[in-house]
Amino acid sequence: MKSIWQQVVNYLNAKNELQVWQSSDRNGRTWWNAYDPITGRKTKRDSESEMRTWIEKRYYQ
Repeated sequence: MKSIWQQVVNYLNAKNELQVWQSSDRNGRTWWNAYDPITGRKTKRDSESEMRTWIEKRYYQ
């Protein structure tokens, strides 16, 4: 029973975590995307380093 409860808690926590992924446009340009389900904020950045900077400013300062 404890294992099932832990799985439920893990699932609920995962739904609130920042989601980050890469996408490409039709010209082959790669983008870094992020979505924060708690705030509803979305962003798109040109590079991984720009995304890291955005995350650090939002969540660690």
